[in-house]
Amino acid sequence: MHSPRLANQWLLLEQHEYGQAFRETSALLDSLQGPDLRDAQRLLGWVCYRQQQYGQAILWFRKACQGSDESGDWLNLAVAAARQGNQELAEQAIEQVRLCQQAARYAQEPGLYPQLLAYARAQSQAGQHERVLALLEELAAAYRRVGSADTTLLYVLRLPFFSSFLELVVSHFRRQDKLAAGQDWLAALSPALDEEGRRRVTNALERLRSP
Repeated sequence: MHSPRLANQWLLLEQHEYGQAFRETSALLDSLQGPDLRDAQRLLGWVCYRQQQYGQAILWFRKACQGSDESGDWLNLAVAAARQGNQELAEQAIEQVRLCQQAARYAQEPGLYPQLLAYARAQSQAGQHERVLALLEELAAAYRRVGSADTTLLYVLRLPFFSSFLELVVSHFRRQDKLAAGQDWLAALSPALDEEGRRRVTNALERLRSP
């Protein structure tokens, strides 16, 4: 939930009015405290992140993380650090995501696994393929345990939609030009899934094979 005092500024961010969002939020900083101030720091971080100013985004996200037990704050920092190429900070921040979720008995939204998928996307964009594969393996293990690609079930269990996961899998192996390895990886996942899951894996295999 965003601070009601910053509703207009968050709207400006979503409308891509980055300069205006930054100016208005910055002007409010001295008058904000507690959760309102943290939300302003998050917003300023996102303004910078959206403009690919990852170093500045990290500065604001670090401020938002100070004293925060919200996994989402640490995920913001992890993603920005990954995009900047600061892998040491990125790994420290994603570990804090795990610790926050563990302390909250994995009740924080949107859930650990969707957060790991978001982090994997950022690492993929940063070209960190080994880190991406490790995260994909962790996610695949979760899908194997569930054994289903049913959208409603995955939502209830706070797992990413299977289609989103497969999209990153295909992208990951394509970026590395390791199509055969990708096919083997997907083929190994398929037997653990229900009919719907196997159908989706087959479609992903077709996308991987297509030019």
